[in-house]
Amino acid sequence: MVVKNGTDEIRSILDEMREEYWHALSEVEEAREEEQEFITLTLGGETFAFETGYASEVIRIPRLVKLPRVQDFLTGVFNLRGEITAAIDIRPLLGLSQLPLSPFSRIVVVKSEKFVTGIIAETVEGVRALPLNALEPAVKSLNEKQREYIRGQLNIDGMLIMMLDMAKLLQSPDIVADNNQ
Repeated sequence: MVVKNGTDEIRSILDEMREEYWHALSEVEEAREEEQEFITLTLGGETFAFETGYASEVIRIPRLVKLPRVQDFLTGVFNLRGEITAAIDIRPLLGLSQLPLSPFSRIVVVKSEKFVTGIIAETVEGVRALPLNALEPAVKSLNEKQREYIRGQLNIDGMLIMMLDMAKLLQSPDIVADNNQ
C-alpha cells in the first residue's frame, strides 16, 4: 500500500484544477467562434444586420445632391471627405416600405472590392455579437428577389433579425454600374 504524502496530494489537486481550467477555457473559445460581430440597423421598420467588416463608418445624413435619370434607390450623392459617394436606399430592393427619414436616420458607409457607397438606414442600432449557429432560413413570405439578398434570420430574445448578404448586395447589377457592357 502506497501512502501519499501531503505534497503528492497537493500536486494531484493542482493537476485536476489545471485540467478543469484548460477544459473550461477551450469551451469559452468555442463559444466565441460561433458568434460574429454584426452592425444592426432598421430598414422598412424591420431589423437587419450584416458583418462589420463591410462597414467603415456610420454618419449622419449629409446634404444629398439628387442626380437626374438614375434608378429610384440612388437617393443622391454626397461629399465624404473629398470623395463623391453615392447614397443608396436598399429598401426597394428588399421589397420594404420606404418610411420617412428622421433625425435618427444614418448612412452606413460600406465598402466592396470595387467601390464605396452609403446605405441609408432609418436607424443604426449598433454593433452586436450574434450567434451564427442560430441562423435559420429566411421566412417563406419573402419573394425570390428579396431572398436573394437575405442569408437567413435570427430570433434573438423575441426579436427577428434578418441577415443581409452584403457580398451579393454589393455585386448586384441593380447597384453596380458596369461600364464594360
